[in-house]
Amino acid sequence: MERSTPPSAPSLPMKLLPSTELFIDAARVEFEPLVGMWPKSIGGKVLPIGASVFGDLFFQRPEGNVQKLDVIEGGVHHAAFHLGEFTLLLGSQYWRDTHLMSHGAGLARRRGLARRKGQFFGFTRHPFHDGRIDWNSLTCFDAVEWHAICAKALDRRPGPTGSQTRTARVRRPVDG
Repeated sequence: MERSTPPSAPSLPMKLLPSTELFIDAARVEFEPLVGMWPKSIGGKVLPIGASVFGDLFFQRPEGNVQKLDVIEGGVHHAAFHLGEFTLLLGSQYWRDTHLMSHGAGLARRRGLARRKGQFFGFTRHPFHDGRIDWNSLTCFDAVEWHAICAKALDRRPGPTGSQTRTARVRRPVDG
């Protein structure tokens, strides 16, 4: 699927958003009900780390590696080899752009969209359906409601190699 950077005012430089506007600590996310909505994608024990403001869940496995449940493309993917590396990556603008959709969070801020506690940013039509993100449909969803929409479209059993059998390819913001 096609990934795209959200529209922005060309004359204004992109301000770096603080990590608190991109990442929600696990203590502020009701992880268990969200993980429970993805029985085919997430198996085994997980230690919650947090979530992106778009609802991607980050968790640590018993072996120590950090994984990400991607609510836009689907699947569980490697995020870091250990929690220390994950913490360092949170400080990398490229990593934020790629994994936390910082450009999209910046767009939400410019449009005056503000999430309340228990909400994520999402799209009125899930990007899975069109293969692209429609930034004009950016809105706020209750966390459970957004995950229900995403899981309905994307919760698939992993294939024999552990990769998703059906993973959407959605154009997301990248460093730019």
